Amino acid sequence: MQPTTEMPDTPDMPEAPEAPGSPEILVLCGAAGVGKSTTAYEVSRRLGRADVPHALIDTDQLDQVHPWPPPGLGPSELSRRNLAAVWANLADVGHTRLILTGVFVALERELAWIAAAVPGAGITSVRLTADVSTLECRVRRREIDSQAEGQLVRTLRQYAALGCPEPPGTTVIDTTGRTVARVASEVIAVWLGGGGGRGGAGERSGSGGNP
Repeated sequence: MQPTTEMPDTPDMPEAPEAPGSPEILVLCGAAGVGKSTTAYEVSRRLGRADVPHALIDTDQLDQVHPWPPPGLGPSELSRRNLAAVWANLADVGHTRLILTGVFVALERELAWIAAAVPGAGITSVRLTADVSTLECRVRRREIDSQAEGQLVRTLRQYAALGCPEPPGTTVIDTTGRTVARVASEVIAVWLGGGGGRGGAGERSGSGGNP
């Protein structure tokens, strides 16, 4: 995505909403290099500016261990346990909103352990996408030397796997040629403004060209 260099020409976010009675989770996912972390940090920055309490977790950090998975545990069990523990602490100090980022190729399977870790949570899923040339450019810009080739192979593998149908209610946002500001505005509208994410399957938005 293009960096944020000016104020967006799309609405920033709704007025600071009241804290929900039960947990609300935004799951922001997509292939490596698509801009998940950049978008998540921009969403977090805007929420903070509007004084909306929230927490942000990169799920890669929940199970970054060796060996993986730990002996005797399934692929998502350590992530589930760690998220449950962290969420218990966050909830204890009053948090009700959580942003999670991850590749999540098999999104429906991933949503199951997230729901188990945060019982009773409402979950809004947003999948970020970009065309292949954009992904390649972002990966090469982000990675160093030989690491770029290996990451590019993994990213393209993830991209191909994401052709499968998304779980019902997933909003798909194309980030190709768009600024971080505009993508973040759309993500916030989906999550807090009722712009989608819980309705029909595979709802798509965004443009493949420059805004």
